[in-house]
Amino acid sequence: MTLAFWANLRYAAGIPDPHGALNLIDGALSDRRKIRSPRVLAMLHARAARAHSKAGDATAAWHQIDAAFTAYGRADVLEADLPSMYWITHGELHQVAASSALSLNEPRKALENFAAAVTHVDPYDTARETRGTVIYQARQAEAHLALGDVDAALDVGHQVIDAMGGIDSARTTGTLVELRGQLTGRRHIPAVAEFLNYSA
Repeated sequence: MTLAFWANLRYAAGIPDPHGALNLIDGALSDRRKIRSPRVLAMLHARAARAHSKAGDATAAWHQIDAAFTAYGRADVLEADLPSMYWITHGELHQVAASSALSLNEPRKALENFAAAVTHVDPYDTARETRGTVIYQARQAEAHLALGDVDAALDVGHQVIDAMGGIDSARTTGTLVELRGQLTGRRHIPAVAEFLNYSA
């Protein structure tokens, strides 16, 4: 668990170090026989997938995504697992798959997984995971922009603001700043200019 936390910091840092993150995750997985929780194992594979995606290694990333879903498929009911692993759901793994796809410049695959994350019978908990929801929605908007669908990106942008509790709450967050940065180059589009003015 601790190594997974530090790995996340390594690949998500301002200057990402995905290979350093993978070294930490490999250390955690090296004695997987001691890992009794399938959710912990799924989480470690998911972290490895994100690190590989940040390093641009699509084959390794998707292999780790498959391993994460396989491990999660062996999970018992949540009450029989570690209480701290409540957040690992089928939906969470789809969010990781979507984020990995986006890092690998596969926006269509990203959108498929973002949709599956919230529609699966074991979905990502948007009510409980507000901060994560906002981050994933911003990435979803980024995927729409990569496909040239500005209207869909703006729709998600408004969802980001709503999830944050309105424009006054949203203005101060880095997530909205990043989303606005992605839209700035399209300011010549009236709807984009309106969104940028509204969210300023």
